[in-house]
Amino acid sequence: MSASPRTPRTRTPLRLAVAVVVATVTLGAVACSPGGGHATSASSSRPSTKATAMTATTAASTTVPNSAPSGPGAFLGPVRRIPVDGITVGYRQFGSGPDLLMVMGDTGTMSDWTVDLLSRLGRHYHVTIFDNRGVGYTSDDTQVPDTIPLMADDTVALIKALGLRHPTLLGWSMGGEIGLTVAALHPGAISALVSTGGDLGGSQAINTPPAVAKELNSPTTTGPQMLDLLFPADATAARTAYIGQLGLIAPEKVGNETLLRQYQAGQAYESFEGTWDKLPDSTIPMLITNGSLDKITPPGNARIITQRAKHAKLVLFPSAGHAMLVQDPDRFVSLVTQFTKASGTE
Repeated sequence: MSASPRTPRTRTPLRLAVAVVVATVTLGAVACSPGGGHATSASSSRPSTKATAMTATTAASTTVPNSAPSGPGAFLGPVRRIPVDGITVGYRQFGSGPDLLMVMGDTGTMSDWTVDLLSRLGRHYHVTIFDNRGVGYTSDDTQVPDTIPLMADDTVALIKALGLRHPTLLGWSMGGEIGLTVAALHPGAISALVSTGGDLGGSQAINTPPAVAKELNSPTTTGPQMLDLLFPADATAARTAYIGQLGLIAPEKVGNETLLRQYQAGQAYESFEGTWDKLPDSTIPMLITNGSLDKITPPGNARIITQRAKHAKLVLFPSAGHAMLVQDPDRFVSLVTQFTKASGTE
């Protein structure tokens, strides 16, 4: 299936969307902390013996002082850092069960996952969340151009550094594109992929509509307007719940240089054909999800991915937008658990 010719797309930092909502709806302006997290003695839920064995580190990691959140997010435990692929990656681990690695979207940080979603997944999986290069607790090498394939390489290197044995990878938005690139270029690194709100890049992807891209990137866009882009207009309960989740984990720093570098990575992905070319060779089971009302990543991309991959299942959420995984977390987590059981990854 071929998409219409692409026009230049202004990719929108997911972090920007979250920050605008937080700053202008009910929680006040976002204050970026030096390292994120509240000082507390709480530790993360200890994984089972099996999960611990599966995730024994192969490189030395260090704990970031005063990085464990308090309150509802206490189960996340402290941030740890580990050398990976020439940089140092900040990550958290919690829960028990088979390994699940979660990849955040464009300039998003670990603190942009909702505590509710993480808590639900932690009941079924030993979960690893982390910051992509240059974001939050993760360092960067600015001498190297940032690209989606490079961040896919980082993800694979993190899997190896943490000793994860063929985890399921779950990626949202640009994180889904990183996951698709891992599945295409490094299929031996993961056992399954869940991608939501991503595309295949190159000439086959369907653009964000120009009017939506303009509103997403406008400095005058308000929190309510941003919520309109993330959620359908009638998803009142989901919007309220999402707002209540923001700020439960202290926000992390995302500098202007990183904003620019990830923007450039997104632009480069528009001309990168490697994910499209190699995806048919991958035998990884894939769950491809999208909100049918997604204004940011048109749902036609999910159909293109499913047609291109050999072992992909498509699920569209009929009344959901780009934030479908937090709009309907019950259904989303149920789908993920059913998928991993059916694909034999548990």
